[in-house]
Amino acid sequence: MAMTSKEKNEAYRNRLYEAGYKQMRIWVPRESEGKTTKMERTMFIRRIEALTAGWSDKKLSKFFSDVLKIVKEKIKEEGKT
Repeated sequence: MAMTSKEKNEAYRNRLYEAGYKQMRIWVPRESEGKTTKMERTMFIRRIEALTAGWSDKKLSKFFSDVLKIVKEKIKEEGKT
């Protein structure tokens, strides 16, 4: 006899669980449009903090100064097109 939909789903969940996965459900606001940019900036900041952990103030200052120069150049390039 063929498996029912419920049985197939249960078997699938069991296989993934045994493979080391867990099922998660998340809820996001329906009005979440436009918030992705903010999340991307937050992720960028977290990654920069992790990559530059332990750097001296002088080295950080030089790095951020260089990054700001690059960003300003990109803005100028976009303004020309």
